[in-house]
Amino acid sequence: MPKLVCLSGMNKGEEYELSEGNNTIGRSEENTICVFDKKSSRHHCQVILKGDTLHIEDLNSTNGLRLNNNFITGTVPLKIGDHIRLGQTVFLVSDRSVKENEDITASAQFRKQQKYESLLQQTAFQVTKTTALRKLKTDKEGRQTGFLSFFQREDEE
Repeated sequence: MPKLVCLSGMNKGEEYELSEGNNTIGRSEENTICVFDKKSSRHHCQVILKGDTLHIEDLNSTNGLRLNNNFITGTVPLKIGDHIRLGQTVFLVSDRSVKENEDITASAQFRKQQKYESLLQQTAFQVTKTTALRKLKTDKEGRQTGFLSFFQREDEE
């Protein structure tokens, strides 16, 4: 049975079994899944389960709905492994429990870390008080914007 596992936000760690039909998500307690997120609309979206098929539909939310970091409109198909973001809350579409998802995520992160270990060693630098780091941001289309910059400040004596 598919479920939504909350990965971030005030509902982090919660699991929500999806029932046949419409499963509404939003701030209102009237929803099937009530999220504690100021950036979520009262009736933000709905996940529709019909047999073995899943779809998600944005319910004209104020801040939009992201599926796998891409803004969506209308009704879009869902599959196991997809990430749904409304406000600052992120759900994983899953057929496993939280513990199983954590084990899989940790294993994938370990493999990724090994893959890029040599690259990191080649590009490693020491952060000092003269290093400025700028955070990457994501724009509305899901593209990464921003930059990383370095500068050296001459100390005044």
